[in-house]
This record gives sequence, structure tokens and C-alpha cells, in this order.
Amino acid sequence: MRLAALPQTFTEWMALITGMVPTPLMDTLVALLLAKTVMAATAVGVFDALERGPLTASEAAKWCRTDLGATEKLLRALCACKYLKYVGNRFELAPVSRRWMTREWPDSLQSGIMHCNLDLRFMNFEEYVRLGRTHNLFHADLRPDDWRIYHQGQASHAAQIVDEVIGRVSLPPHASDLLDLGGAHGMYSVGFCRRYRNLRARVVDLTISCGVAELKAASDSHSRVEFQVGDIRTIDLPPDSTDVVLLANVVHHFDEPTNRCLIQRAARALRADGLLIVIEAVRPLSLERIDQLEGLLDLYFGAASGTGLWTIEDIQDWNRSAGLVLLPHETMRRMPCCKLQVARKDASWTDRALSQEDLTC
Repeated sequence: MRLAALPQTFTEWMALITGMVPTPLMDTLVALLLAKTVMAATAVGVFDALERGPLTASEAAKWCRTDLGATEKLLRALCACKYLKYVGNRFELAPVSRRWMTREWPDSLQSGIMHCNLDLRFMNFEEYVRLGRTHNLFHADLRPDDWRIYHQGQASHAAQIVDEVIGRVSLPPHASDLLDLGGAHGMYSVGFCRRYRNLRARVVDLTISCGVAELKAASDSHSRVEFQVGDIRTIDLPPDSTDVVLLANVVHHFDEPTNRCLIQRAARALRADGLLIVIEAVRPLSLERIDQLEGLLDLYFGAASGTGLWTIEDIQDWNRSAGLVLLPHETMRRMPCCKLQVARKDASWTDRALSQEDLTC
């Protein structure tokens, strides 16, 4: 799937296939304006306002507490982009907005959209390409409010595939402990605890800011999820201390030695027959097979973290080097660039006598 110019008439179709349409302008000016328009509408609450029913521009501006003239322009732009419909002097949600952009909808992307708005701060691609300079202290630059948006956005992304992940991964029958490294929103941990009644989970991340109190109070499965502030590269992972280790959308932030060390430490922490679960956007090994989103994400994470997307072959190599047995990897249906790789620690696994230096990434 890719973002591209879509002809609306036969004349436009002919112009497109003959190369007469200046598609780079569509890819830059139009795509950027569209992105900022949807982000602005999300931030000021346009979609939430219209969820309650059609509104005039004046009513929408009053609900959102925004300037009337500017709000009218925003609403017209959203109509032109098919996010809203204009019927009887009132604006109402188009199907795509009702499906994805309202806060009350279970699959709402509102938090994910605001996460994208935060990401724009780290998209200095020109500086990165010219100088190789990156925001490799990406997380250190986040303010408390940024962390809240960041975690909510990550939870929004996880919500799209969490049921699929839990449905595809069968935990050992005796599993009682899950260690979720770098998953502060806790979405996967809560999901696994909901399915496995005897499972407890510990979530470790640099900061915890996303609805922890609500998670703990909501149900028994939430109450079995513990949150801990810590750096997953340096925290103590005692041998044979957990049945499952989860790394969801983590390894793209780290370089190769750090990821190799992290997975080695995770393998050591697993009990016999324990599972290491890696969920990650990956790029293909061959450049001929790379899709638009994979290429763009690889560049973005290079600029933001100094690394980028890894291949599924890289992830598999780190697992093999840690002595784990690979299970077949799977592609997420709702996010095709995202892969699920599970590896098992069988009874023949032997501790490689890691030094203290090896135990710190």
C-alpha cells in the first residue's frame, strides 16, 4: 500500500499514465498540507465535536473554542479531502472519520495522529542526510507532555494488532510471568493477562505516563500488570526469572550490538520452554522488494534514533546467536510491514557465562 496521486476523471487518468502530472508536488506539497490539516483537526477536537451530530461552522467553532473564520477554512479543507461531508449547511463526519477519527470508537487513531504530530519534531531529514546528525537521544528530548502523547500514540498503534498478536502466540501452559521491555502503554501485557488468567506482567520503560491508574483499576487482568521505570539496556534481568519476554517496536531504536546484547540477556532471563516475542516493523533484505512505508520509516528512524529498520533476517540472527529456537515468523494483516517473530528457549539451552560487560548493553 502506498500514498499516490489518484485520478478522478478520464483526462486526469490519461495525464497521469503519460507522465504529464507533476506527481512530486502531490507527494510533497499536497501530502504535507493534508497531514497538517488532519493533525490540526484532531488537536482542536473537530472530529469529537461532529461525533455528536452535524454542526454549522459556527457551532463547531463554539464547541472547539476556535476562531470562526479559521475553523471554516479547516472544515472546507476536510470536506475537500473527504474527511467531512457538507449537507444542508452543516458539516458531518464522512465514513472514514466516523470509523477511525472519533475518540469513542474502539479503533480510534486520534492518539496515533497526535503521535505523528510529535514525530514531526524529529524529521530533520536534510540535516541527517547532509551531516549524518541524528536525534539519537530521541527519548531524552521528550518532555512529560510529550511522553504522554508518545505512549498514547504507541498504544493506538498497538490496538490495531494486539488481538491478532495474542491470537497467534500460544504461551506455555505453565506461564506465570511476562516481562514487557519498552512497552509503557501496557497494551500487549494487559491483553495477554486477559487471555491467561494465571499470568502476571511487568512493563519496563524509561517513563510511565499513559493511564497507569486507569489500567490498574479497570479489571483483574489490568491489576496483574506492574509498571517499572528503568532502562531496558541496563536493568537487571536475573536468570530463569520469566516465562515470556516481549519486545514490541523496540529494536529499531538500537544499533546492532545493543540489540544482540539485549536479546542475549532476554534469553538468559527466560525459563525453560519460555518465549521471546519480537514485534517490529522491518525492511526487506532486497532493495527491489521495499515498499513505500518501509523505506520512509527506515529514513525516519535513522533521523530520529540513528539506526532504522532492521530486516527479519537480522532479528532471527540475534535469536539464533542467543541460542533460541526460531518459530516461523508471521506478517500482521492490518500492518503488513510489521512482523511477529517468536523464539523458544528449549531445555538444551546452555548459559554462555556472560561477563558483567555482556550483561549491560
